[in-house]
Amino acid sequence: MVVQITAIVVLSIYTIFRFPIFDGVDEGAHVAYIAQVAEHGRVPWEGRDLVPWQVLSIQQHVYPRHSPLDPRRIGLAGLSYEAWQPPLYYLVAAPVFLIPRDFLDKVRAVRAFDLALLLVALALFARLARDVFDEGWRLSYVLALSVLLWPGVIVRVVTVSNESLELPLICLFLLAVWRATAAPTLPRLLAVSGCWALCVLTQLSLVCLAPLLAIPLLMLARERKGHQAIASTLGCLLLPVALLAPWVAMNFSRYGVPVDSSMAERLTAVNFPPGPHSGLGALRSGLVRLGHAVLPQEWWPEYSGLPGQLIVALAALPLLALPAVLRRPSLLRSRAAILAAPLPLGLATLAVVLLKDSWPPALFPRYLNPMLAPTMLFAVWAWTRIWPHSARRSLLAIAGASTFAIGLVWLFMALAYYSPRIGSSLGIHANAPP
Repeated sequence: MVVQITAIVVLSIYTIFRFPIFDGVDEGAHVAYIAQVAEHGRVPWEGRDLVPWQVLSIQQHVYPRHSPLDPRRIGLAGLSYEAWQPPLYYLVAAPVFLIPRDFLDKVRAVRAFDLALLLVALALFARLARDVFDEGWRLSYVLALSVLLWPGVIVRVVTVSNESLELPLICLFLLAVWRATAAPTLPRLLAVSGCWALCVLTQLSLVCLAPLLAIPLLMLARERKGHQAIASTLGCLLLPVALLAPWVAMNFSRYGVPVDSSMAERLTAVNFPPGPHSGLGALRSGLVRLGHAVLPQEWWPEYSGLPGQLIVALAALPLLALPAVLRRPSLLRSRAAILAAPLPLGLATLAVVLLKDSWPPALFPRYLNPMLAPTMLFAVWAWTRIWPHSARRSLLAIAGASTFAIGLVWLFMALAYYSPRIGSSLGIHANAPP
């Protein structure tokens, strides 16, 4: 556990300084959102507000000089096209953005803030594991950490985007749900509904967690009858409405709809990966793409050939814990199913978005990253009940082998992408992007 946490921190710090700025997925647009909030005190207007000139200069490798590109003349790339996103992450990151003076330092400062959010998530996962497993919590925690070590998780969390806040908030929400189901009091139910609203204000796809709200509400309704149950339920439902109302009202005022993502969809429409773009064909293609979760999207060319398949096989060893559930499906009716629910709920929601709106990026693995670690906690819970005598040894072996394998993957990736001169001297080269 100590080795894993140390590796996560060291690799995250290395990513802050060595991952090329704005080479990440939409990082420039996310920084443009933060800059608008920090410098102008308002959420950017989708389709109107432009990206800061520094973003284009850095992308064109001419910073600190101005880019020759005019953001008004380059289409969506010059617009703050992530302005449709919920505002919570950008609001909390804005004060950090204001601290340094140089724009590059501002981006690195926000990345460092994202690392702080990751450390908060690690602490919350430890707390959740202790609540679920009591004294045996370390076994589940090391398996969850072996998934959080994936480059596909660390790079996405540390580079600037609202996904950095998803991980701690999902864990906080599950912790609130777990405690509310143990003792369904009104304060605990308000904590659950408030955490859910904060999740939605961070990433709209997290609306998928709404069914978990019903579990403690139903338990409270059984204990309290009549007016007390009605008043408690109304209070728990009105709290998220009150938290979400200002943002939704702003969208209605500006765009006439609760959420307007048309700009982002138009931008990604020209960058779809090869394959069908709608219907069941796109769904099958998206499900295959989920197998690339170990690496961030920027490094997917490494999946070509046998080495890429070994990356998937070795680093994804923790997933071997999941088939245990098939041995006893009744486990899904237990309280621990709270931990397993986010992944299928998120997957189903993204599949519906893809089929309804013909938006293949909906099934990119990065949208499911925050659901992986809770799923591992559930997998450990299932193993310890199906094979109580061999569970500890087997799961520790899986976690150890996965951690060692992902260490080798990180070494290769760091030498290929972060320190290419050293990598080239050793014969390690990054594959060309597709």
